[in-house]
Amino acid sequence: MGTGIFHGELGVVAHVDVQGVLPIWTFGKLTAGKEAGKHLVLATESLLQRVRDQSAFDTARAYWGYQTARNADASVQKIRYRLADAKKTAAQLLAEKSDQLGKSDALKLDYLAEEIEAQHVRAVKNRDLALTALRLLIGVQPQEQVDIAQQDLPDAPAAPNADEVLRRALDRRPETKAAAEGVAARQALVDLAKARLYPDLGIAFGARFTDTTNASNPSDPFINNPYHESSAYVALGLQGTFDIPQKLARVRQAEADLHEALALQAGAQQLIKLEIQQAMGDLVEAGQRWQRYTNQTAIGKQLATQASVAFDSGLGEARELLEGTLLFARADGERLGALYDAQVAWAALEKAAGGPPQ
Repeated sequence: MGTGIFHGELGVVAHVDVQGVLPIWTFGKLTAGKEAGKHLVLATESLLQRVRDQSAFDTARAYWGYQTARNADASVQKIRYRLADAKKTAAQLLAEKSDQLGKSDALKLDYLAEEIEAQHVRAVKNRDLALTALRLLIGVQPQEQVDIAQQDLPDAPAAPNADEVLRRALDRRPETKAAAEGVAARQALVDLAKARLYPDLGIAFGARFTDTTNASNPSDPFINNPYHESSAYVALGLQGTFDIPQKLARVRQAEADLHEALALQAGAQQLIKLEIQQAMGDLVEAGQRWQRYTNQTAIGKQLATQASVAFDSGLGEARELLEGTLLFARADGERLGALYDAQVAWAALEKAAGGPPQ
């Protein structure tokens, strides 16, 4: 170690420098920035609600698909039992060489049995597909058991008032909320771009603190040292830049983005009107089809029952039994299909209205 008055290890040296600016007036920059951020967050939350609504609609469609397939299979099972009895009667008549039934009539019964079996396979396939869709939508693991209520399809709901549904949709739909928040955010960004044309007024302050060690001579090496002196200051400051053309260009860009957001908002409203009109039309159509096919089912059931009784008693023909059973099976299948379409249309109307339509 070199010679000097003080010998030993170096002590602690401290140096602190703090600076800050407290804004007083920013011509709306802080307010506009906060508003833009808030509206962007609300717009994102609304879009998240749209995903939830879509998931609810998909779940409702899968659920009613399962119930429709299950009810269709139950109807097919009843026809299968009735055909089984008819085929036994036909076999007995053929064995007795009765004039009531020929080989062509027996073939017609076999043809009808194959048609009913094909409907059974389709119903089972649709039921299993709907069950798989439900498991995926609710996030059930493959090894977990899913208990689904056994529910008959309810009657087709009546169509609500279209004007009231549209009014509620424009007020509640997440797309309209997201579009409105997007417009508000773009407007705040326009205000921010305009506010940046003006300087910022604020209070600038700072402080500097230093210390010394035992390895200095004189005792305080910071005496009369302009680079390491302790000091503090407070000042009123004005900060701004002269890039006016660039700032004006940013204002025009922000205004263009605002006009785009307004166009998207108008487009979202028109799309909602279209969705409601489509859902209302589907609901009305499904309700009318359900009424017609319900009447057809009743008529077909009556014809099939009369033909079955007549055939079993030896007074009817296999052709009448075939026609009556086919008419009943077709009408009942269409009735169930109309009920399914009605429930899906109601779920689509709920989605389009942003909640229950009534």
